[in-house]
Amino acid sequence: MMMKRGYLILPSLLFQCLVLMGQENPDQFPEAGAREENYVMRITARVIDEEGNPMAGVPVRIGIHNVNDFRDQYNDFLGKTNEVGKFSAEGIGRGLAKIDVQKEGYYLSRKTVTCYEGNEEQIRKAGRYSPWNPTIDVMIKKIGKPIPMLVWLGDRSHMAPKVGEEVGFDLYMKDWVQPHGKGEHPDLLVKFSTRFIDQNDYSTTCAIRFANPDDGFIPIPELLNTESLLKYPRIAPDEGYELKRLLITRGATGNGARDGAAIKEPIGYLLRFRSIKDEDAGKIMSAYYGKITRPQERVRNVNPFEVQSLDRVNRKLVSAPRFRFNMYLNPTPNDRNLEYDQRTNLAPEADRGLTWPP
Repeated sequence: MMMKRGYLILPSLLFQCLVLMGQENPDQFPEAGAREENYVMRITARVIDEEGNPMAGVPVRIGIHNVNDFRDQYNDFLGKTNEVGKFSAEGIGRGLAKIDVQKEGYYLSRKTVTCYEGNEEQIRKAGRYSPWNPTIDVMIKKIGKPIPMLVWLGDRSHMAPKVGEEVGFDLYMKDWVQPHGKGEHPDLLVKFSTRFIDQNDYSTTCAIRFANPDDGFIPIPELLNTESLLKYPRIAPDEGYELKRLLITRGATGNGARDGAAIKEPIGYLLRFRSIKDEDAGKIMSAYYGKITRPQERVRNVNPFEVQSLDRVNRKLVSAPRFRFNMYLNPTPNDRNLEYDQRTNLAPEADRGLTWPP
């Protein structure tokens, strides 16, 4: 086990002392400010594959949060997992650590760990954080067959062209159909309804349905092993696209509470569209596949189609119904692979210098 910047840990009560090797005194860093009360923390990372098997010889970085002694706020321990897939680190910090695992041929996995059970007096008396040396499983996922895809992130809202009427939305172009946008094929039919009294009393409802009865969504209720950069399913199912309509409400009533806040929203959708069905065989002969994800991963309980209600015009709040969403589309019909090659975004307005999640 080794620390960054040449610091060595003394295996005794002098653990808190640092042996400085050609470095300035960290106590005198001008940006450090008042020193925090830090205590000893120990954690163990166990690296597993997608089947849950431990993996030996995998590079691991465990960074223990320490704003007193490190300019970048983390005391880094670097090493590789042992024969049972484990790597441990022990250091002084504030009870918070980050685990990074990256192996050639696999996606990066990153997990944050907090060890802060009990009150501050109990921690001070023990001189260390609890739980002591928990084992944290970190799954790493193989890089499969990433492909170029049409990828749009939800940084641009789609303003409702009309209110109270259905308007076609082209998924392949990610735009309203002409004359309201550049779209040509009405994959979705979208209808906004609004009510606006003031900033504390308003609502917007967005009704979304597929124009083609053989198209549909599969809701993704939750994500597993979110520590991996690859969070969503890499293959779209062949069947199961039974959800044809969505009804999403956004608003506040009187006290500012969101309408429908108690409803658990899915974390994303898999979708099939422009499906062509062999009626005699009862099978889909051709279709496009994709996935829709939340525009704001940090916001809880928001539908992947994030509906927005208000805007400010000339310092005045007005009703402005719109929605936004992230979307990944495989451009090849009948190909259900949804593992995105981060270097090749085929969307026309894509910033090719940026790397979106796979």
